[in-house]
Amino acid sequence: MDESHFEESGVRRFKYIFIIVLSVLTFFGLWKKEAIFGYFSFREYGEARIVIYAVPATKVSLIPYGGERRDAGYVGRDGKFTLVEKGEILDLKVSLFHPYFFPEERTFIKVEKGETAFFYAAMNSSLGSIEVRSFPAGATVFVDEEEVGTTPWKKKDIQDGTRFMLEVTMDGFIPQYRELLIEGGKNEDVVFGLISSESIISLETDKADFDYTSLRVFLDGKLFSMEGQQLRFVPPGKRVVEVRSYDDLKIEKTINIKPGQTLHLKLPDWFVKDGS
Repeated sequence: MDESHFEESGVRRFKYIFIIVLSVLTFFGLWKKEAIFGYFSFREYGEARIVIYAVPATKVSLIPYGGERRDAGYVGRDGKFTLVEKGEILDLKVSLFHPYFFPEERTFIKVEKGETAFFYAAMNSSLGSIEVRSFPAGATVFVDEEEVGTTPWKKKDIQDGTRFMLEVTMDGFIPQYRELLIEGGKNEDVVFGLISSESIISLETDKADFDYTSLRVFLDGKLFSMEGQQLRFVPPGKRVVEVRSYDDLKIEKTINIKPGQTLHLKLPDWFVKDGS
C-alpha cells in the first residue's frame, strides 16, 4: 500500500469524528439553547438575578421599597425559581407563600449587574398533628362536640393556629375535656387517665366479725342493695343515707358524694354492739 492510502484513511476518520462531535454539540445547543442564550444575555446586558429554592408550587411575590406587592410566579417542579431584572436590584423584598408551610421573606439590599443572589427557603411545615390516647383505651373522642372516633385516635395535617375543644367519654367514667391550640410542625400527644364515675358508699366498723348482711340501707328513702359492705353505683350529689339493723336500730346521715368518690361511712359503736 502506498502512503496516499493511509492519508485518505486518516482524512476519513477525522471527517467522521468531526461530524460526530458537531452533531453532539448541535444537539446539546438545541437542548440547552435557552440557558446558553440566557447566559450570554446575562453577561452582555448586565442583568441581575435572584435564584430561589423552595417547595414546588410556592407563590413568589415581590415588594419593592416604597412600592406595591406584585406576584412574580410560582416555584417550578424542580424546586427552583429564577428572577431576572435588567440592571441592578435594589431594596427588593421577596415573599414566599405556600398553604402548607410558614411564609418566608427576605430582603435583597443590592444585587449588582451580572451578579446572582440565592434564596434558600427553610420551608418549615405549618401543619400540625394530634394523637389522643386514654387509659383505658376505647373511649369515644369528640372534637367540637362532633364524634370523630375512639382512642387511640390520630389526625394529621391540621393548620397552624387551629383551636378546638377535645372531649373523651366512656361508660362508667367521668367525661374529660381539654382545649387545644395546634402548632405547625409539632405533634400534640394528649393522654387522658380516665377516672371512674362509679360512686361508692362503704360501711365500716372496727368489729372484725360484723355481719353486714344483717343491715338494710335506704338511699333517699328507697331500699338500696348492697355488695358485701358496699353500696355501688350511687348517684352523685346530696343524698340521705339510712342504715337499719335487724332489730330496727337506725342511723341516718346526709352526705354529698362526688362522681368517682368512695365515701367511707363508719358505723357507731353502739349500733355495732347492739345491732350485730
